[in-house]
Formats: sequence, C-alpha cells, structure tokens
Amino acid sequence: MSEYRDLTPHELEVVRAFAAEYGREWKEYLMAAWLSYSYKGRHMGGQDSGTLRCLRNELGHGWLDKFKLPKP
Repeated sequence: MSEYRDLTPHELEVVRAFAAEYGREWKEYLMAAWLSYSYKGRHMGGQDSGTLRCLRNELGHGWLDKFKLPKP
C-alpha cells in the first residue's frame, strides 16, 4: 500500500497535461517550480497551477519523487 493517496481524476489530468508540455524532464520542471514558487508555461501560469500547488502542499516533494504517471 502506498503512503500517498491516489490522485483525483482532475489532478491526474493536470499532471498529465503538465508532463505533456514539459516532456521527459517534467518532474524536474515541476520540482523547480515548487521550490522557487515560480509558475511559468501554459499549465503553470494558468488555472492548473493551483492544483499543482495543492499537490505540493498536501503530498509534498517525496510524492513527486515516487510518482509514476499511469499509462493512459
């Protein structure tokens, strides 16, 4: 059993969109945004940034390290 909860469908959609925009290094870009509080790009500068910040606040950086995007 995972120590983290499953993402909601909306959260998963936001993470997928972010990963599609930033490519293979999406986790590094998201971590950098979380650490610098600087949200840029289509998904980071728009309404999705709130969802991504909530994931940071609730699940933390450790979640991002362990998270694997499920195949569509």
